[in-house]
Amino acid sequence: MYQVNRDYRVGAVLLAAGEGRRFGASHPKQFQSLAGRAVFEYSLEVLVNSPWIDQVNLVLPPSYIPELSNVSPKVKFVEGGATRQRSSYLGLSHFDPWPDFVLIHDAVRPFLTDDLIKQNLVAAFQYGAVNTCISCEDTLVVTEDGDHILHIPPRNQFLRGQTPQTFRYALIKEAHERAPSALLVTCTDDCSLVLALGYPVNIVQGATTNLKITTPFDLSLAEHLVERSLGAV
Repeated sequence: MYQVNRDYRVGAVLLAAGEGRRFGASHPKQFQSLAGRAVFEYSLEVLVNSPWIDQVNLVLPPSYIPELSNVSPKVKFVEGGATRQRSSYLGLSHFDPWPDFVLIHDAVRPFLTDDLIKQNLVAAFQYGAVNTCISCEDTLVVTEDGDHILHIPPRNQFLRGQTPQTFRYALIKEAHERAPSALLVTCTDDCSLVLALGYPVNIVQGATTNLKITTPFDLSLAEHLVERSLGAV
């Protein structure tokens, strides 16, 4: 059984500043209604209620910050940037005091669990950088032009990356601050920046239920999962 070392201060960055253009709605997917609540509220609640998290930096589009109220004093609002990478850096920059470790999670993954948080932290305490991953069930196809198959690689060499991703705070802060000089300015996850430093990233086992809402179909699937969980209570 894994144990979390509470001698460390732990922060969390919840990224909810994206525009969600692929979702095709009038407002971003993290603010869409999921069983009567905004999508981002599910993971925010888990982070706020986690005994392992000391501060949650909720990164939002500037226009949404005035609309939020009755949020835990554990939460600090942070204005997001033009890219995910910039929003992540801004979230990392607003801790006071700085944590020893930080967990970064996408708000469009509403089914975060306290168990997954604990697994991330235990691994991060040991290795310094971890990514949550699951196996890839589909056959992968490599193409250069989108019309012809170039190569079909062995599926067992690939995993699907999720969040949370958890790091020693000084490491991920350095990775972000050195990224512009390395021409890394549009990375879609934080592990890419750590790998660019030449630092290894360990793997934590994720879950298929830790899905990312990208399309209306994903939201429908999430609705089904919420209804199923409520029916089991």
